[in-house]
Amino acid sequence: MFWRGSQILYVLTIILSVIQAQQLLENQYGILVVEPDAETNTANPDNAHLFCVVYYPSVINISSKANATRHPLTKVIDLGNVDTCDDGEDLDVVKDNFAFINGSSALGNCSVAERARRLERYKAEGMIADRIIRGAYNSSEYNISIEVLTLVEADAKERLKGFNKSYPDGVFYIYENGSDEKSFDMSLVVILVMAVMTVTLGSFWSGHAKNELRLKKGREAGAERLGDEDPDMVQPQDGSGAAEEELSIHVSPLLVLFFVLCMCSMLVLLYFFFNQLVYVIMTMFCIASTLAMYSCLEPIVMASYNISVLPVLRIPRINLYLCIIQLELRQFLLLAASIATSATWFVFRKTDWSWILQDILGIMFSINMLKVLRLPSLKICTILLSALFFYDIFFVFITPLFMEGGKSVMVEVATGGDSGEQLPMVLRVPHLSTNPSRVCFVHTYSLLGFGDILVPGLLLSFAHSYDLLAGIRYKLYWVITVVAYILGLVATFISLFLMNSAQPALLYLVPFTLVPTLLVAWIRGDLAAMWHGDSQAGAERERFATTNLAAQTQSATKGDDIDSDGSEDYPKDDNQDLNQEKSDIPVPDSQVSTPDDCKLIDK
Repeated sequence: MFWRGSQILYVLTIILSVIQAQQLLENQYGILVVEPDAETNTANPDNAHLFCVVYYPSVINISSKANATRHPLTKVIDLGNVDTCDDGEDLDVVKDNFAFINGSSALGNCSVAERARRLERYKAEGMIADRIIRGAYNSSEYNISIEVLTLVEADAKERLKGFNKSYPDGVFYIYENGSDEKSFDMSLVVILVMAVMTVTLGSFWSGHAKNELRLKKGREAGAERLGDEDPDMVQPQDGSGAAEEELSIHVSPLLVLFFVLCMCSMLVLLYFFFNQLVYVIMTMFCIASTLAMYSCLEPIVMASYNISVLPVLRIPRINLYLCIIQLELRQFLLLAASIATSATWFVFRKTDWSWILQDILGIMFSINMLKVLRLPSLKICTILLSALFFYDIFFVFITPLFMEGGKSVMVEVATGGDSGEQLPMVLRVPHLSTNPSRVCFVHTYSLLGFGDILVPGLLLSFAHSYDLLAGIRYKLYWVITVVAYILGLVATFISLFLMNSAQPALLYLVPFTLVPTLLVAWIRGDLAAMWHGDSQAGAERERFATTNLAAQTQSATKGDDIDSDGSEDYPKDDNQDLNQEKSDIPVPDSQVSTPDDCKLIDK
């Protein structure tokens, strides 16, 4: 029933996408170019001089670039909050000018064709709206001859006013963005490479960390530690490998659903109180990315302690009450560099090059999260991915159907709307295309949210850890999910390119990664073991440890009985005792109930 429901919803989202694509066919994209004077003809204008516009072919078409008419910027007249759905003296100023109107339905409830016809009667040369104007109309009833368009960018009006002041002799012209100018932007390839590299490294590290921790706990379950650690040895500060570290986070299906519900609530709060909460999120990101950068680079520092010629200089112990810091000089320098990187990004976050620092911090944040957040079973992975699948679809595709202005909650929060700030929880790369049509891409930057890396990455991490646990040759499940993740991202970017509208990446990534994993696990007979995951493995490990302890106790009892019978005790070498103790340490992986017992997994 669950899969049938998900298939129905998947079909509905595809239908919504098709509807959006049809709307784009009705409301075509064009380009508005500003020049400092009538004689200038810039071959490749920069983004500042380009505006993305929407025009309405059923009302009137606009010309090609070669036939575009140049208009003085001084002819753009801002009507403010004048109701353009009714006649009035306020409309007299539009004669021989371009009327810049407020298209809000709160001021007037009429179609774009009605507004254009009324302004044409007042002798206007054109109409520029600040938003796409909805409303049905019969195009055969209208015969419009003036140019009609909408500026789609939030700050377009202010930018146009700025040019009007800066360029006294400035002109602008509008032309259609034909299909011959639509080109694939290479920034999507950069995003794809960064995402695949992040999820691959993160899941690889996570799988090995979990496997090493599993082996360590298995050794400790069968025998006590053979000796204390060297007190002079420099210890890592990220807490990895500690005795109290768990194999995976303890989470139930209900807790997963509660977590998703909290995400929904947080997203809604960000939508309505973005200006207040954005700085809270930025602060959390700076702290988390600082710790992540330190955690990701600390293994390099720890490896440097194997070089004996380098001196070890311990920093005095610092008690911060919340935590105690005891670092060596190299660790302290790494921590200082991590803090400096995050602080630099925060201070210069609005510069053109800040995306580089944000992506570096974002990649390390994601890798560290994948290393730390290890899910216990395929069951939890399936519930989490499925819940976030619906979450992503709802906030991207469904919310525009009932939100004011047809806005998508997810898109508004991710881009920051018109607040001037942007959440840092995305990888972003500026568009690399030199074609003027680049301004009509969905955003100034190509974006991929951290959730589109972390959510599938948690499944990849679990797949890798299971490969290591079961000793599967070639790491079958990990390779399958990595390839599926790449294909899912490609499908996402193709949809983004074809529809030119924001896409919920999890709509593609969840089916692409989860379905092949479940299918292969079912075919190979691994599904039951993967579905229960660490809970079953933990029970098997505890059972084996108990059995081993009982065997050791029984062996000791037999030894006492022999001595009481007068058997001769032979002196044993201390090393012999130590070797015997080591040989009794169990390796629990081989005892876990996996399909290996049925010889279904290749070794």
